Parts: sequence; C-alpha cells; structure tokens
Amino acid sequence: MIDHNVGNKFDSDDEDVLAAYQCESRGDYHKAIEHYKKAVEKNPELGIVFKHLGNVYYRLGMIDESVAMLSKATELMPEFPTAYYELGLAYYRVGSIKKGLRMLKRVIELDSDFLMAYYWSGILSYHAGHLHDAHAFFLHVTKANPRFLVAFFHLGVVDLRLGNYQEAAESFLQVVNNNPESPASYALLGDAYLNLGKKYDARQAYRKALELDPDDFKAKNGLAALDDFGEAVI
Repeated sequence: MIDHNVGNKFDSDDEDVLAAYQCESRGDYHKAIEHYKKAVEKNPELGIVFKHLGNVYYRLGMIDESVAMLSKATELMPEFPTAYYELGLAYYRVGSIKKGLRMLKRVIELDSDFLMAYYWSGILSYHAGHLHDAHAFFLHVTKANPRFLVAFFHLGVVDLRLGNYQEAAESFLQVVNNNPESPASYALLGDAYLNLGKKYDARQAYRKALELDPDDFKAKNGLAALDDFGEAVI
C-alpha cells in the first residue's frame, strides 16, 4: 500500500516550519525551536523537522537535545544519510565514539560517495584507538580528493603513530607544499624526518615551523633532540 503521507517526513510547507527557517536565517535559534516544536506537535511524522531541530540544538551547544532530535529523525527517515551523519557528529561531541562510528558506518552504507563520512570515521577511529581503521579512512579520503589537505595531515599523524615514517613525511609534504603556512605540519614533518635519520631535513622543517610559530613546542623539542645528537648547527 502506498503511504501518501510519506513525503511529509522529508519536507513541509507548514507555516511554523517556514517561520522557523526564517528565524534560523536570522540567527534567532531559540525562536526557531519554538516554531519547529509547534510543527511536530501538529504532525509528529515530520522527520525533516526533527533533523532541523537537532541541528539548531547542536549550534546552541545543547548536544544531548541534539542527539534526541536527530535520533528521532533517523527513525522517521531511515534511508536519509545526512540525518545519520549529523547524529554521528553529535554522538562524537558527547564522547559516545562507538555510537558515532555506527552512525557514520550507516551513512557510508547508504551513500558510498559521502566523503565527509569517511573523514569523520577516521577522526572517531583515531580517538577510539583504532589506528589501522583511521588510516584506511584517511587514505580513502586523500585518494578521492587529493586537495583535502586536512585529511593528509591526519593521515600523516596516524602514520607517525604506526611507525610509517616515510609515508608520514609524504603526507606532511603534501600539506606544506599546498599550504606553506602550517607550522604544525612542518613540525610533524620534522619528526618524520628525524625518525628516518634525515637530520638535516628535520632541522630545516623544525626551523620553518618556528619561523611560522616561535612558540611551537614540538619544533623546539625537535631541535633540542638534534642538539642532543651532537649535530653541528647548519
């Protein structure tokens, strides 16, 4: 049997929904919440409104409320990937990493081209201590979009943790070659070179990091380590 009301789960021309949109556009989030709540009181099947409510709560830092609303949205719209994506990020914000990963996995099942779901799966996997999973996610992102520099940065961090120093150096080079204003990337590139025994290159990377940020402690520690090795200052 065809459910002629199913479209209401995804969109609505309800006057309170339209008013809520206008309030959101003005940054009046509390007023938007009032209108969204009125809309779902009239029609509890408006899944898209629960999704919008979740996003507004998220912007206000009310993450528990955001999780509740986005969970309801996924119940009403089980094939809607962005609802799971937003719920995954909300779970991450409250420290529920495993739940967040499950939501992001569902996103990828529904839409295998949803690149940000892979990226955030990498972030959550890293925080969960699943370094090999994180590596696979970040590698997927960098292959799909070679301009996604922050993914290269995180891929480099994971490779450093895994002891893949050459791969780490390649990732950080990708970052600094396209964004030469990143002191953290130069400092970590220095760490990769240091572990590869490339002390001259490490010194140059650390110095570049300090040139960009004189307070970068990692670069300072790296140069101190090189001095401990008895290297002549070049």
